Amino acid sequence: MGVHSRHIRGALAFYDTNRQRLLEVIGPDVVEWKLRGDSFQQTAGTATDGRGYTTTVVEVGAGTSEAEASDEAGIEVELINAANDNDGQNLQLVGEKFQASSRHLYFGIKLEADEATQSDFLVGLGITDTDALGGITDGIYLEKLDAGTSISAVTEKDSTETQTDSLGTFADDTAMVLEFLFDGTSVYFFVDGVEVAIHTANIPDDEALTPTIQFLNGEAVAHRMKIHWARAFSIG
Repeated sequence: MGVHSRHIRGALAFYDTNRQRLLEVIGPDVVEWKLRGDSFQQTAGTATDGRGYTTTVVEVGAGTSEAEASDEAGIEVELINAANDNDGQNLQLVGEKFQASSRHLYFGIKLEADEATQSDFLVGLGITDTDALGGITDGIYLEKLDAGTSISAVTEKDSTETQTDSLGTFADDTAMVLEFLFDGTSVYFFVDGVEVAIHTANIPDDEALTPTIQFLNGEAVAHRMKIHWARAFSIG
C-alpha cells in the first residue's frame, strides 16, 4: 500500500490506495481529528474519561464501562462495557467543528468487536448528544443495531433520515473499515474500501457536528470493541 497525494480545495491531502481514505491533510482551512490512545491513558490504575471528550457511560451491570488506551499493537483505543444489556458508552469530541455546508468532509474508522450480533454501535459525525443511538437529530453516520449484523448508512437533518441498509455484514472479532466522504453535494459511504451508498437528501448542512462513537451491549454480557484508528477531516 503506497501513499499518494492530491490537492483538495487548496489543501494538500495524502491518501492510501483507497482514494477517499485520507491519512493527513495540510492547509490553512483544515479541521482535523484523530483518535489517539494517549487521550485515554489510565491514571493510578483507574480508567478516566478521555481528555477532550464528553463521555457518557451506562454501567448498570457488574463492572465498569470505560474507554482506555490499548496495549495491543495496531489498536489505539478499546471500549469495554459493563455486563448489563444496554451498558456501554457514548464518546464525542468536545466542540462541534465539522460542518457539511460547502466543505469537503471525510470520516473513517477501523473497528472490531468480540460480539457481532448482540451489540449496537454508531460511528460518524453528529450533533452533541449523550445517547446518539437513542435518536440523534442531525448527523452523518454508520450504525449496526442489536440482534443483527447489517451495516446501515444514515444522513439526518432535523430528525428526518435518509437511510440505506444491508451495506455490509459485521462479524465477531473481524476488523471492518467504515467511511464516508462529502464532496459538497453528495455523501458517499464505503465499507472496507468499497462504495456502497450515495446520499443527496437530509444532509445536515445547517449544523456543526462532532466525531461520535457509541457502543452498547445487546445482552447482559460484557462486550468489547477495539478501534484500530479513527479520523476526520474538513477542508475548505
